[in-house]
Amino acid sequence: MLDRPAKAIFGTPGSIDAATLFKLPVPMQAEGVRLLFEMGQTAEQVRARLGLSARQVWALAAEEGTFSRGGEGIGNE
Repeated sequence: MLDRPAKAIFGTPGSIDAATLFKLPVPMQAEGVRLLFEMGQTAEQVRARLGLSARQVWALAAEEGTFSRGGEGIGNE
């Protein structure tokens, strides 16, 4: 059996980069941070990838805002 990392459903950590992520609304930035954690990244890896402090990473991960566009709400059920 080969020792391979588990494939993530939503891509790879390399598909989330700071330049693109920080152009998005804060709720979507938070989701990107949470996705990195779901992909198995450590807090230090997330911090280094995004160029943030540990405090900034945890603040984004805890963000509970809802992204909305033109009266639509994603996450409003």
